[in-house]
Amino acid sequence: MQTYLLLFVAMAAIFYLLILRPQQRAKKAKAAMATALEVGSAVLTVGGIYGTVAALREDDFDLEIAEGVIMKMDRRAIATVIQDADEDADEDADEDADGDSDDDASVEEDHETVAPAADDDKS
Repeated sequence: MQTYLLLFVAMAAIFYLLILRPQQRAKKAKAAMATALEVGSAVLTVGGIYGTVAALREDDFDLEIAEGVIMKMDRRAIATVIQDADEDADEDADEDADGDSDDDASVEEDHETVAPAADDDKS
């Protein structure tokens, strides 16, 4: 009887650690991203549309996808906030100062160009 109870408790703990906890973390991160959204932020929606936030409201926002083209969207439709190139450069400079960053640009790969084989059909 006790072994079944112990097995049940162990399975419940595994279920929590492998399924429920990561879902809760992802949900919190997405909610934090939606609340930290600002006018002028570049975003990618879950539908694959890139745009800039033109106006914010409590539950939705206006997304400018082209000059003068504005869509009204729900805040839950944001897949990710795209960082500016300036912010990326600042982060790279900080990492380079620490010496922790690997520079992928310095790694050169050798690519060979192979010519297609000639067709030797003799009919």
